[in-house]
Amino acid sequence: MKKYDITDAELEIMKLLWENEELTLNKIVEDLSKKEKKNKNTIKTLLYRLIEKGSVKSITNSKKENTYKAIIKKENYLEKENESFLQKLYNGSTNKLLLNFVEEKKISKKDLQDLLDLIESED
Repeated sequence: MKKYDITDAELEIMKLLWENEELTLNKIVEDLSKKEKKNKNTIKTLLYRLIEKGSVKSITNSKKENTYKAIIKKENYLEKENESFLQKLYNGSTNKLLLNFVEEKKISKKDLQDLLDLIESED
């Protein structure tokens, strides 16, 4: 199964593109700068890397301004990253992952009950 090679900085751009379908460079810089000022050239470099990786495509519109669109789907990315995480830390065992959350009390009783309800509804 192919793992996406997306850095944390690139992932911030991907999240914006998944939420908005298509964005211009200026809009990406503006949105990312809401939390912390971002350098336009750095964002441009990250976009080019994502294009080279086949994760994003550049589209030239009528105003001669490029817009950027995610090629990979968020669901596909999450599926592969979840699998990779499970494999690395829990030898692929969802059971071990869930037991760790329960034992470390990192899951609330309500969340645990929701999970149990979900499991029961799958039967």
